[in-house]
Amino acid sequence: MNQIFTIILLIGFISQRVYSQTTFNATAYALSHPCLWTTCNVTGFSIGNPAYILDCCTLQLPLNYAQPNQTIPISMSRLSPNQTNQSQNTVVMLSGGPGGSGWNLFSIASIILQTIPGITVILPDHRGTGLSSVLSCDDYGSQDISAACITYLVSKWGTNGLNQFSITNAAHDVSVQIQSYQATNPGRVGLFAVSYGTLWADRFLQIYPTVVQASVMDGVFDPLTSSDSRAPLLTDAATVQFLSYCRLQIKCNQYFSAEKSPVDVLKTILKQVDLNQQKCIKENFANYQLTSYILRNMFLTLITDAGQYFARTIVPAVIYRLNRCNADDITVLKFFFQNTATLTTTAMPAILFSSVLSYNIVQSETWLAMNESEIDETTYNDWRDSTIMTLTRPSNFFTLRAQWPKYPLDQYYGNFAAQAPVLMLSGELDPSTVFQQASHIASITRATRIFYAVPLTGHVTSSIMLVGYPCPAAIALYYLFPNIVPAAYGDPKCLQSLPTTIDFVGETAAVQQVSSKLLNITLPFGSGPASPYNGSLRMNAFQNLHILQIFLCLILSIIFQ
Repeated sequence: MNQIFTIILLIGFISQRVYSQTTFNATAYALSHPCLWTTCNVTGFSIGNPAYILDCCTLQLPLNYAQPNQTIPISMSRLSPNQTNQSQNTVVMLSGGPGGSGWNLFSIASIILQTIPGITVILPDHRGTGLSSVLSCDDYGSQDISAACITYLVSKWGTNGLNQFSITNAAHDVSVQIQSYQATNPGRVGLFAVSYGTLWADRFLQIYPTVVQASVMDGVFDPLTSSDSRAPLLTDAATVQFLSYCRLQIKCNQYFSAEKSPVDVLKTILKQVDLNQQKCIKENFANYQLTSYILRNMFLTLITDAGQYFARTIVPAVIYRLNRCNADDITVLKFFFQNTATLTTTAMPAILFSSVLSYNIVQSETWLAMNESEIDETTYNDWRDSTIMTLTRPSNFFTLRAQWPKYPLDQYYGNFAAQAPVLMLSGELDPSTVFQQASHIASITRATRIFYAVPLTGHVTSSIMLVGYPCPAAIALYYLFPNIVPAAYGDPKCLQSLPTTIDFVGETAAVQQVSSKLLNITLPFGSGPASPYNGSLRMNAFQNLHILQIFLCLILSIIFQ
């Protein structure tokens, strides 16, 4: 009897939290709503290649796919060849976040155009961000999330309307967008998703396994085990692993004692900062108001994105200098903080990111993984305080969690696409979508998925092409378009040629250059001003504003401004 009662209660619970499956016909809707490509209503984005044009398509798509009577504008941008004999090959790229728009991938898309001449790139804006009915806290686009913001959102959209800004509905959007595009542009379509975009892609492939011919996930969000609430502990493990490589380089290890590793020294510094006893910061850098959380986030920012492959190498030297704090160290650290202290607080333009959309998806769906129990603020803070690097969250996050009108979970939550062919790439030192969880989903999807681990690489492995290592991106592009990409691109043996150690002391020209840029000194642990460096070295990631925007968006599972 008790078992029957339990089952009845469980069924009742599920009926309150799970949507019924929609019968919406995306193909029919797409065919009756063709894309009209026009000039994009944005500024500051230029392809820089006269052989390509940029345009946009905005479709009126259902706010609620179960009741498709009300529509909202959903946008995508296109970078395509301007010649008439272009190849019929298109890659659709899904961006990170949640909250990021397709415009965050604009620079990477431009590089892909140079790699595969004649290909077309489509960048959809997730509903709720970019040009797709952006969610904000007032009529002027504010992203200042508070109780007043919730009131505004419910007033504008209604609780049921706000609930429609979900991963599943964004997956329906992409299906209609692709099929509407294909109606007049037949040919092969591949899907390339990064970071949170891999969860979005997985949801799309669950519902629409045959709309695209091949898919790539880079920086894999495991739909079964990933959760933002447990992220501090998993992120910390990856950052500890990263710093352990300083021990493996004898010339880096010599700056730390056998009893005090870089991890131990950083823990001491963070504790001293909390007690206002960190002498170097207190006496020389008080104007930056550096808290232990700011330092944790600053270091994490440097090591997360794979495109910061060389920038991360200065972290042990900064830790060492904060601890030693002689005259040279103060000079170097002053330059470092002047150039990086504001990096983690830089507000993202509305065209690139919606914190409100991020909040809606995290609070509703990604805060807890399947079967995870709710945690309180004290527990979360204790976890965060035990880390050496972590994300920051606003002080009102848990208060608003209780108030936020979360959308119900549907039948796709906690499941994965089991039919569509997928290539998955994961960086072994990824602190955002951690390698451990990517490996988990890879282990249970071997029937339809290929999985490659990229050594010593951070979040979104394909972005190491920005610093001269094209291997992951080449493998991905060959998987998507084997008929037009040279077969040599798809050979995973190129992964064996990637570095197996990390240069923390400036033995290589690339690290000397990044040290010059971030520390104004040629050798991270050295003394004296920076030496002139060869401007042709492969570090142009720091010279490109759009690539910096990619970096800021992709590294975070969630950004709260």
